[in-house]
Amino acid sequence: MIKRLKNVVYCLFVLAFVYACSTEKNTLLSRSYHGLNAHYNGYYNANELINQSLSTYRSSLEEDYYSILPIDVVPSKEDIIGMYPAIDTAIAKCTKVIQDHSMPSNDRPARKKDEHNKWIDENWTTVGQAFYYRRDYEGAIKNFKFIKKFFKNDPSLYVGDLWMAKTNIAQGKYTEAKFSLDKLDKAIAEEESRGENAKKTKIKKNEGNKIASFPKKIKFDLEKTKADLALKREDNQDAIKFLESSLNFTKKSKKKTRVHFILAQLYEEAGDDQLASEHYAKVLKGDAPFQMSFNARLKKAFLGESEKKKVDLNKMLKDAKNAEFKDQIYYALAGIEFKEGEESKGIEYLHQSAFFSTKNTRQKGMAYETLADMSFEKRNYVSAQKYYDSCATVIKDDYPNAEGIRNKASNLADLVVAVETSKYEDSVQMIAGLNEDNRKDFLKGLIKQIKEADARKKEREAARLRELQSNENLFIQSGGGSKWYWSNAKSRAEGLDDFKRLWGARKNEDDWRRSERIIIGDFTEIGIEELKIDTLILPDDTLTVEYLSLKLPLNESLLAISNVRLLKARYDAGVIYKELLNEDNMAIDEFEAVLKKNVENKHNLMSAFQLYKLYEETDATKAAVHKSYILNNYSNSDYANYLKDPNFFMKKKERDALAEQEYVKILDRYNRRLYYPVISKAEIVISDEKSNVFRSKYMLLKAMSMGQINENKNDLLPTLSAVVDEYPKTSEAAKALEMIDIIKNGYSKNEIVDFGDKHPFNYVDQEAQMIIVFLDEDEKSNLAKARIVDFQREYFRRDKLSVSSKIYNSKQSIILISLFDTEADGMEYIRVFRKTRKYLLDLQKAKVLMITSDNLKVLFEKQNLPEYEMFYEEYY
Repeated sequence: MIKRLKNVVYCLFVLAFVYACSTEKNTLLSRSYHGLNAHYNGYYNANELINQSLSTYRSSLEEDYYSILPIDVVPSKEDIIGMYPAIDTAIAKCTKVIQDHSMPSNDRPARKKDEHNKWIDENWTTVGQAFYYRRDYEGAIKNFKFIKKFFKNDPSLYVGDLWMAKTNIAQGKYTEAKFSLDKLDKAIAEEESRGENAKKTKIKKNEGNKIASFPKKIKFDLEKTKADLALKREDNQDAIKFLESSLNFTKKSKKKTRVHFILAQLYEEAGDDQLASEHYAKVLKGDAPFQMSFNARLKKAFLGESEKKKVDLNKMLKDAKNAEFKDQIYYALAGIEFKEGEESKGIEYLHQSAFFSTKNTRQKGMAYETLADMSFEKRNYVSAQKYYDSCATVIKDDYPNAEGIRNKASNLADLVVAVETSKYEDSVQMIAGLNEDNRKDFLKGLIKQIKEADARKKEREAARLRELQSNENLFIQSGGGSKWYWSNAKSRAEGLDDFKRLWGARKNEDDWRRSERIIIGDFTEIGIEELKIDTLILPDDTLTVEYLSLKLPLNESLLAISNVRLLKARYDAGVIYKELLNEDNMAIDEFEAVLKKNVENKHNLMSAFQLYKLYEETDATKAAVHKSYILNNYSNSDYANYLKDPNFFMKKKERDALAEQEYVKILDRYNRRLYYPVISKAEIVISDEKSNVFRSKYMLLKAMSMGQINENKNDLLPTLSAVVDEYPKTSEAAKALEMIDIIKNGYSKNEIVDFGDKHPFNYVDQEAQMIIVFLDEDEKSNLAKARIVDFQREYFRRDKLSVSSKIYNSKQSIILISLFDTEADGMEYIRVFRKTRKYLLDLQKAKVLMITSDNLKVLFEKQNLPEYEMFYEEYY
C-alpha cells in the first residue's frame, strides 16, 4: 500500500514537472519555472560573462589622462577580438533561453501578443548589449528595435531606447541618438506629470492604464549618455550639466569617481580652477584606480594656492608611490616656474621631466615640444630644431600635432646643417690664420677644455643615472617594480636589441641619432678662455694637436674648398630664413656675410640679388648699391637682365615657349627620318643660341641623327662628349654616356618581349570567397586543421564555416575555409586570424589569402602561387 502511494506521489510530481515545463500554460508554476531558467541560465550568466570581460579589459587599460577621459570605456576594434568567446557565449545563452523559455513559444514572433515570462525582455536586452560591445552595431539596432516594438508596456522599452542612443553615438549618428534621448526625457516628464495629477486626485499614477514606469536604475546611465553625446558634439557646457545631474542618480562611490574626474577636466578646460579642484578632491575621496588618483592629486596640487603648489608637488616627488610619475610632476613644476617668471628653473624642470620619462613617451614628447617652442619663439632655430627632432623621435602617431612637429624638425634640419657648417668653416679658417706657435697653443687649450667639458658632462650624467637608479629602487619598494621598464632585465635586453636593429651600434653620446655629425665650435672673434665647445664632437683618440691640424685649411686648395662650403652654407641659411621663417633681418646677415667674404663664388650674384629684393621696398639706397654690384660684375647674367628690364623673365618664358614649339617640330622631323634638316637646325642652335633651354637636347638629337646616316659611329663621339661636358648630371648626359658606351663596347643582344596577359586570374565583384592557408613543408595538415577548427569554434562560432585540407604540391599542403558571402567577411576573418595566437600558435604567421573557387582551380592547375600573390596584391 505504501509502495503504491509512493508511486502515485512520484507520478503526480512528474506530471506537475512536465506541466510546469510547458511554455503554453500561463500558470504560476510555469511562470516560476521558466522565469527561474530565464533569469539565471540566460540573463544572469550572460551578464556575468560580459561584465567580467569588460572588468578585465578596463583594469589593464592604460588610459590617456592628457585628454578628456571617455565617459564609458568601450573596447576598440582590435581589443574586442579577445572578448569574442565570452560575448558569443553570452549571446548563445540568451538566445537559447529565449527559444526554450518564452511563454508562449517564440516560434512565430509576428503572431505573438503577450509574454508571460518576465525575464525574456532582459535576455533580449542582454543580446543587444552584447552586439553593441562586439561592435556589431547593425545587429544591436535590430535587437533594440524589436524590444521597443514587442515590449511596449514594459520598462525594457526605455532600456532599448537608451541603448539605441548609445549605438547611434558609436556610429556617429548623433541626430538619431538625440531623438532617442529626447524621447526618454519626455517619458520621464510625462511620468512626473502623471504622478502630480495622481496626488491631486488621490489616484494611483498608473491606475487604469498600462504605461510602464520609467526605471530609476537607468537614469544615471541616461544622463551620462546625454553627456557623452554633448562631448561628441564638442558642447562641453551641456556635458558638464548632464554629468552634474548624473551624480544625483547613483550612490556608488566607484561610479561617481570617474564622473568627478571628467567634470574636473571639463571645469579645468573651461578655466574654472576652483570647481575643477573641488572635483579632483572628490576623486581622491572616492574609490579611484591609482593612476586616476595620482593624476587627480597632481592636478589638484597644480591648481592649488600659489604658495602651496610647489610644496605639494615636491612632497609628491618624495613619495615612493609616485616614482613612476616623476616626469609628470617635474612638468607641472616647470609650468609653475614659467608662470612665476622663473624661466631658467622651468627649463631645468623640463629637462628633468624628459630625463625621467622612461616609458611615458607622451610626457617626454611634451617636455621636448615645450623646449622647442620656447627656442622657436626666441628665434633660436637651431636649438628649436634639435628639440623638435628629439620630440619627433619619441612620439607616436596619435600624439597631438605629431605631423606638424615632424614637419618642423624636417624643415629646420637644413637650417641646422647650414648654420653648423658655416660656424665650423669660420672656426677652422680662423685657427688656420694664426701663426704656427699661436695655433699650437690654441689647439692645446682647446683640447684641455674639451677634456674638462667631457669630464663635467660624464659627472652630470653619472649623477643623473644615480638619481634614476634611486628612483627605480623607490619604485620597486613601493610594489611597482615589475611594471617599470628599467627594473626588468629581460625588457632592457629586448629594448637594446630593438635599438641596435633600428639604429645600429651607436656610441652613448650626444647627437647619436645623426649619422653624419658635423664637428663644430664657435671660435669667431673669441679667445681661448671664451671658447664655446658645448657642441664640439671629437673622439678621445683624436684629441692631439697633430690630428686637429690635419683638419685645418692650411693651404690654398684646402682654403678654397672650405670657402665653397662656407659660402654655400651661408647662402642656404639666408634663403631658409627668408623663405621659410620670414626672418628678413637674419637673412640679410647671412647674404651680406657671403659678400663680405670677398671670394669669387657663384653665391655672390645670388646673394646680391636676394639683398636687392629684400631692400627694394625698405631701403632704396642699399637696394641701389646691390643693383650696381650686379650690373657691374655680372652684366650678362639673367639677374642683370632682369634689373635692366623687369619683364625679362616674362619675355624669357615666352621665348622658352617658342623654343619648345620649335624643338617639337624638329623632333617630329627626326621621327619622320628627315635627318639632314634636323642636323642643320641643331648646328644653328648649338653655335648661335647658347641660352636656348633645349640646347642640350638639340646636341643629343644631332648625334642621334648622325648615327642614322653615318656608318662610322665614332663620328658621334665629339658631339656626345660635348653633351656630357657641358650638361653633366642631366638626362641628356646620361643618354650620351650610354651611347658612348655602346659605340666603344658594342651593342647588346635584342630580344623580342612577349607582352601577354598579366595573369590568368579573374576578379569578380560580390563573388563568394574562400580562405586558403599555406602550411610549411614539415607541418602536418591534420594538426593544422584541428587548430583552425578550435580557433573558429571560439571566435567564429556563429558563422557556418567548413574547414578542409588539401595537397597543393608534392611538398606542401593547404587548409581551405569556406564559404564567405562577401569579401569584407573574408577580410575580417583574416584580420582576426593574424591577430590571434590562441589555438593557432605559429600557424598565425602562415601565408593566408582569399580566393574564389574559379581562381582556386587555376591556381591548382598552373601551380603559380607567385602570380596569384601579384594578382591578390592588386585586387584585394
